Amino acid sequence: MSQEEAVATPTGENSDDSQKSESVEETLRKELEAAKKEIESLKDSWTRERAEFQNYKRRTAVEFSNIKREAVKSLVTEFLNPIDNLDRVGSGATVTEELKPFVDGVTMILKEFYSVLEKSNVFRQYPQGESFDPTLMEALSSEEGDQYKEETVIEVYQAGFYIKENEDKFSLRPARVRIGKPKA
Repeated sequence: MSQEEAVATPTGENSDDSQKSESVEETLRKELEAAKKEIESLKDSWTRERAEFQNYKRRTAVEFSNIKREAVKSLVTEFLNPIDNLDRVGSGATVTEELKPFVDGVTMILKEFYSVLEKSNVFRQYPQGESFDPTLMEALSSEEGDQYKEETVIEVYQAGFYIKENEDKFSLRPARVRIGKPKA
């Protein structure tokens, strides 16, 4: 009997070890599956957060651009009438010899104004001879004629100003013009 016990004991232990081993293996398998699910969940969460952050950056850039444009628009709009008045001095009809240095000085100041505006992407528009663009121009009068193939600016009453961002133009003040149209 002692041999049987001796033989039975190791077999019993092997059976217990086998069950423990299977139990440990099953536990490890479950932990591995749980870890894989958690990793997948974290990857998914990270991907969403990254996409949301990219969208946030894009929205912020657009908002910043809009705020900047409105600030420039607000400031520059206040200067348009004084600039127009300086322009009238520079483009006056006849200038006497004694007023010529004054007019030349005003013209130089006006050129500096335009240079400063251009550094802020604000441009003066004097569309004489150009195609009519209703987004940047206001037609105050028109005439029809066979010489016009399309709506063309034939006279500029008041220059316009616009902000240029990339390829987009945003009107600060439309150019006030007279247009020539083809006969209907």
